[in-house]
Amino acid sequence: MEDKIKLSIVSQEGDRIDRQVSYVNIPTAFGSVGVLSGHAPMLCAVVPGVLRVRFGQEETGRFRVGAGIANVEHNEVTVLVASAQALENE
Repeated sequence: MEDKIKLSIVSQEGDRIDRQVSYVNIPTAFGSVGVLSGHAPMLCAVVPGVLRVRFGQEETGRFRVGAGIANVEHNEVTVLVASAQALENE
């Protein structure tokens, strides 16, 4: 069984996404940051871009996010951004 991470994406527009995921890739000013279960605590700035997630072995998702911050702590990733929109898989 995979270790899971609780992902919360909250936008100032009022949108909220809460999912259990196995991986999160966050766009930052210094490149993207990958987060797996057990990641060290971290606070970072999020830049506008595409946040990628993996829900399971094959299922993935992408969200276009605006600027904001991300907090990683105790297998929880909280992303507070100006905007967030789910993108269709291509």
